[in-house]
Amino acid sequence: MAVRVGLVLASWLGVLWAGVWAQTDRDIDQTSVTSPHVGLLAGAVVPQGSWAQSYTTFGTVGFMAGVKTARNHYLYAKAISLTGARVEIPGLLSNLLTPQGQIIDNEGDVAQISISGRGGLMGLGVGHVFSTSRSNPNSGWMVKLGAGSMHHNVHFDYTENLIGALEGDRIRGYDRLRWGAFGEFFAGYWFMSDDQRINAFGGMHMGWARTLAQRSTNFDTLEPNAPEAWDGWWGVEAGWVFHIYRRAAKEFWY
Repeated sequence: MAVRVGLVLASWLGVLWAGVWAQTDRDIDQTSVTSPHVGLLAGAVVPQGSWAQSYTTFGTVGFMAGVKTARNHYLYAKAISLTGARVEIPGLLSNLLTPQGQIIDNEGDVAQISISGRGGLMGLGVGHVFSTSRSNPNSGWMVKLGAGSMHHNVHFDYTENLIGALEGDRIRGYDRLRWGAFGEFFAGYWFMSDDQRINAFGGMHMGWARTLAQRSTNFDTLEPNAPEAWDGWWGVEAGWVFHIYRRAAKEFWY
């Protein structure tokens, strides 16, 4: 879901700036410029609060679209996928386990199943780039504030087997899906090289979310999920940016 939204954001920005070029003759090292862009994101998120009771560290990948103005104000939209967290939920799938701790598939064989935490963040935000005496006018320390939608759940991967209890709508009794709204703060460094070949950013971010249970009761433990929870995190995020500039006007001398 987050990846699809990221592609939509990138396409939207491309249409908005149709007819523009990825390079310019402007002096990036001398002049602060308006620079719409798209980018690829990667990083990691360490859950805090109630979220940390169920999952370990998530890896993050995603897309973003943004605009840095000539005054170094910053606007952005992003879509991030959360993947790869180890799940630490007591009693998960306990009603499906044999005395030996195995799960039997529809054919009566021992199922090979992989369990991980997944999720996504989709949001909008604002920020500012503070140029320094050692940087060009378009680079410097960056701070951002953002907000949006967040979800996370348990993912079961068993492609070599069929497990009826986890098929179709029955998966809802096990996946612990939660959804809610989040806010985040980012502090890092934004870099646009003078020759326009290297454009990237990186830094630390922290956030908090109020999530609501999307499943009332778990089939394995027969216990209700907490109706609402406060999920926090801290993490690192880096991005490689592709700027989209208007073609600089040509001058003709006669």
